[in-house]
Amino acid sequence: MSSLIPLVEKEVKDLLRDPRIYIGLIVPVVILPIIGFTMSAATHSSIESAVGGGVKVAVLDLDKTQTSLSFLKFANTTGLKVFEVKVDTVKEALKELKGNDAKILIVIPKGFESKISSLEGSTLALYFEVKSVGFGEMSTFSAVNRVVKLYSKTLSDTIISSIKPGINPTIVRTPLNTTSYTVIHDRILSMPPEAVFGQLFMGYGIIVPVVLMIVSIMVAQIAATATAVENEEKTLETLLTLPVSRYEILIAKVIGSTVVAVLGTLFSMLGFALYFRILFPLQEISGSAHLGTTALPAPTPQMYLALCLSLLIAIFFTTSLGVIVGALSSDVRISNSLIGAVIIPIMIPAFLIMYGDVRSLPLALQALVYALPVSYPMIIAKNMILSELPVEAVYGIPYSAGVTLLLLLLTSRLLVPEKLLLLQHKILTRRMRRKGEVSEK
Repeated sequence: MSSLIPLVEKEVKDLLRDPRIYIGLIVPVVILPIIGFTMSAATHSSIESAVGGGVKVAVLDLDKTQTSLSFLKFANTTGLKVFEVKVDTVKEALKELKGNDAKILIVIPKGFESKISSLEGSTLALYFEVKSVGFGEMSTFSAVNRVVKLYSKTLSDTIISSIKPGINPTIVRTPLNTTSYTVIHDRILSMPPEAVFGQLFMGYGIIVPVVLMIVSIMVAQIAATATAVENEEKTLETLLTLPVSRYEILIAKVIGSTVVAVLGTLFSMLGFALYFRILFPLQEISGSAHLGTTALPAPTPQMYLALCLSLLIAIFFTTSLGVIVGALSSDVRISNSLIGAVIIPIMIPAFLIMYGDVRSLPLALQALVYALPVSYPMIIAKNMILSELPVEAVYGIPYSAGVTLLLLLLTSRLLVPEKLLLLQHKILTRRMRRKGEVSEK
C-alpha cells in the first residue's frame, strides 16, 4: 500500500485540473442564490402589487341594515377599499367586477341583522374572480377572509358582552385550552409535537438525507467522469500497465473522488443556505426562534459513529459503481448517459426514506431499500435523536460492508485493459446499432 498516497494525490490533482469539475462545484453557489432572489423578488412584487395599495372589494348589500353598514365601515378601517355596487342580483354584481380592479365580491344576504340578533348566525358569500395566477391572488383572498373573521370575532364579543356583562368573551369562545409537551428520550420538552415534528422532519428527515444523497450522487458522477476522461486520453490503459495493484488504483480513485465530492457537497450546501436565506429572510421566521434546535436533545455518539461508518461504506459503494460506468465508457458522453443507471437506484430509496416509513412499505419496496448500502446512512440520519440505533442499521452496516467489499473486488478485477477494450467495444457497437435503427424509422 506504499503507492496508495501518490495515487490518491494523482487522482485529486487530475480531478481539480479538469475544468468540468469546477462547473459542478461553482454552479450551485451561483445558480441557487439567483433562483432564490428571482423567486423572492417575484413573490414580493406580486404581493405588494396586490395588497400594497389596499385590496379593492365590491360589496352587494341586500340587507340594508345598521349591522350591514357597520360591517362596511369596519372593512374600510382595516385597509380594504370597499365600494358598494348598486344592483339587485349577484350576476349583475359580478359584471360590475369586470369594469374595475376589484377581484372579490362580498354579498350580504337579506336577514343578515335579524339572524345575528336572534343568535341564528348568518353567512356572507365571497366571490373571488381569478384574473391571474400567482401569490398576489392568494394574498388578496387571505386579506379579505382575515377581515371577515375579525369582524365575526368583534360581533361575538358584542353579543357575549350584551348577554352577560363583565364576562371575558375569549373564555366563552374557547373554554378549554391545552398545553402540549413532547417527550424524547425521557426528556420533557415544552414544545408542541407539531413544532418538534416539523423541525425534525425538515432537519433530520429532509435536509440531512438530501445532503447524503447529493454526496452519493456526486461521488458516482465524479468517479464516472474522471475514469471516462482517462479512457478518452488513454491514460487509464497506461496506469493499468504499471507495477501497481489494481486494487490500490481503485481505492485511490475512490478516495480521490470522495475528496472532491465532499468539496462539491460543501459548495452545494453553501448554495442551498444562500437560497433559503434569500427566499426566507430571518425576520420572517423570528417569531418561531424559540423553537430552535438547542431545545432538542443531541444525538448520541453511537449514532454519529454509525452515520459516519455507513456513509463511508455508501461512498465506497457508489464510487465503485461510478468507476465501473467510467471504465466501460470510451468517452464522457457515453459515461453521462450510463450514469443514470447509478443515480436512479440512489434517488428512489432516498425519497422513500424521506417521505415515508420504510417498515410500512410493501415488501418489494422494503427489499429494494434494504438491498442498497446507500439507504442506511439516510435511515440512521432520520432516526438520529428519536431512538437508539435502528435494528435495520445494526444488521445493515455489516451487510453493506460485505456488499461493498465484494463490489470493490469485482471492480478491481474489471480493471484489465483487454477486458475494458472488449466491453467498451460492445457498448459502443450497441449504441451505434440503436442509433441506426432509430434513423431508419
